[in-house]
Amino acid sequence: MPVAREESVELSFSQLHDFEVCPVRYRFAQVWGVPAPPDELQPRHVAAIGSTDLGASVHEALAAWHNTGGELLDLYRGPEKGREMLARYLAHPLSRARTLAVEAGFNMAIGGTRVRGVVDCVCEVDGRVALIDFKTNATLDAALMEAYSLQLRIYGLAAHRGLLPGGRDPHLILFDLRRGEQHQIDPDDVQVEERVGRASTKIAAGDFRLGPEHAQRPCSLCAYRPICTDARKVL
Repeated sequence: MPVAREESVELSFSQLHDFEVCPVRYRFAQVWGVPAPPDELQPRHVAAIGSTDLGASVHEALAAWHNTGGELLDLYRGPEKGREMLARYLAHPLSRARTLAVEAGFNMAIGGTRVRGVVDCVCEVDGRVALIDFKTNATLDAALMEAYSLQLRIYGLAAHRGLLPGGRDPHLILFDLRRGEQHQIDPDDVQVEERVGRASTKIAAGDFRLGPEHAQRPCSLCAYRPICTDARKVL
């Protein structure tokens, strides 16, 4: 039987997503504090999919450019693939939107849970405020789009509560830098509150059991696979 935990729960979107995809992975990282192996010790296909250096370099350049202006490509320090992404962004009308804030953070209560996040960019698009999240993923399938939609909806809830600059009724935009495509996300405060509440209740109770909804968890991409007794046997 799960053992109740007295400490309050704090979540970012990535932690919430980890818990929803695999509670066991969440427990390794967030409860037990087991460090993931460094990239050079992970299987090559796992390190390649992570592409952490690429994503960090692209986001760093975009933040600097939206803050100070200048030549975006001159600000970039990273793999060549990122330069191609930034060129696609510059060719898109969204890049010409007026910047209101960069890396705008928030920390809000949803029930008894603290939820924190950082919005990549707050801009004015067609006379209305927009919260923009940049993605560098190699692929954006339906599952990832659903997950990232939740991330933007969390940002939307923070804006509706007046916790972000620009106003309480923003557009929510996911910008796919790999393909130079803009995706509009519909807000859904009720969904955010329900999913945060469901996850935090289980976390607070120490309930990290796997269920049928975790049957397709991506164990082959998990850094904890070598030490996880719940890892799926994937050929």
